[in-house]
Amino acid sequence: MGAFDGGVVLIPSIYIISLASATQRRIYQTDQSNRLGFKPIWQNAYGVNDFSEDVFLQHAFDWQRPLIKTEVGCFLSHLEVWKKIAVSDCPAVILEDDVILTTSSIQAFEELSTYENADIINLEAAGKKQVSYETKHKSFLLRKLVLNSSGAAAYMLWPSGAKKLLKHYQSNGAALADVFINESRSLSSWQIVPAVVIQQCMLPYYDMPEIKEGVSQIAREKYDSPKCPNIWIKLVLLFRRIKGEVNKGLIKLMTFFGHERIFIPYLDNYRNK
Repeated sequence: MGAFDGGVVLIPSIYIISLASATQRRIYQTDQSNRLGFKPIWQNAYGVNDFSEDVFLQHAFDWQRPLIKTEVGCFLSHLEVWKKIAVSDCPAVILEDDVILTTSSIQAFEELSTYENADIINLEAAGKKQVSYETKHKSFLLRKLVLNSSGAAAYMLWPSGAKKLLKHYQSNGAALADVFINESRSLSSWQIVPAVVIQQCMLPYYDMPEIKEGVSQIAREKYDSPKCPNIWIKLVLLFRRIKGEVNKGLIKLMTFFGHERIFIPYLDNYRNK
């Protein structure tokens, strides 16, 4: 399943990242996909026992603070999908297994797959402000993200964007999946407005009733952070954190004029703050 077929727009491939053991989440997502008329591609998430201690330690100190095992597993899960999209010809949608789609989601996926100026489009509402300016594509409003602070539970990724993410990984290693995407500055990043996807954990924020299925287990379990092996690693992590905050501050300063900092509404609930 791809975005185009002889000039006819099709539903792009839709990957759902889920632990193989998360049977209730998979049942919920199967029911949702059947109701909306698409067949998901299941991407087995990395659990803490699905990669070696050596792989964990290889990535544990790549970011601004030590990553725990579930965070490394979540990142590796997204990484596997990026590799598949990078060698494809069409954009694809990546979802985590606790997302809720609106009835307009599939139409949005179809129309957005024809947009030619994006590497990645964020599809979810996360209750955070975005620094952006807007444009229109077919039935939907898009905002060009200058400073992105969204999650990684629902996004459309182009092969060009997947290649940029892989290049960023080769240079910088792992991080929290959402932060990694947001800090990949070479991406042409966009946000659909209003969002057509929401994570279950955001339902209370948007004053919406919770559903009975349990939340996704991807990166939710609690584990102790690994201890830094030496003072040098601690200093490197501190430097990365300071550098990251300075970069965000500079972007906010440079975009003070000509950009809006707004909350992204969710299609089924127009709460604006």
